[in-house]
Amino acid sequence: MKGNPLLRLAIVLLVLAAVLWPVYHLTMRQTTPASLEQITDSPETIASDTPTTASATTTAATSSLSLKLSSEKRPTLRATLLVHTAPSPQHLLITQLGRRLLTEKDQISPGEYRTAIEITKGEDLLISGDWDNEEPHALRIEVLVHGYQAPLEKSFWGQKTIEDTLPIPESFLP
Repeated sequence: MKGNPLLRLAIVLLVLAAVLWPVYHLTMRQTTPASLEQITDSPETIASDTPTTASATTTAATSSLSLKLSSEKRPTLRATLLVHTAPSPQHLLITQLGRRLLTEKDQISPGEYRTAIEITKGEDLLISGDWDNEEPHALRIEVLVHGYQAPLEKSFWGQKTIEDTLPIPESFLP
């Protein structure tokens, strides 16, 4: 490449600056003032006595707003969650959107768990189970949606721990 090195440096910096501007605006989204006021006036924010910085408030407001919108937009389904394990785990937890749907306290007999739940369409169920030995373990989950005959079901295999997801389709009928 021929030419003055300072001129080449200036051209490279100009090209980088031209690319940096749109990338910066895409990655640094700003919340609208209306949504920020709505969240910062919530009882949780008013009740807290600790001072917060503007960036911490904006980050908390954005995450709270996205969680509110994601749970409000998606319809829910009444269902029964059945879990069969062999052998029974020491710890069992099934969650969706941070809500505990089933724990080892929902055991109805050795290796069987059942609970009535509200699930959100389009959000995965997060499954985790722990056993005390390294032998193979099986875990089978059935989601029986009220008013719908075909269950959602999935089997999992693991040794000491099982951590996986069961997708709940957004296009699920009921």
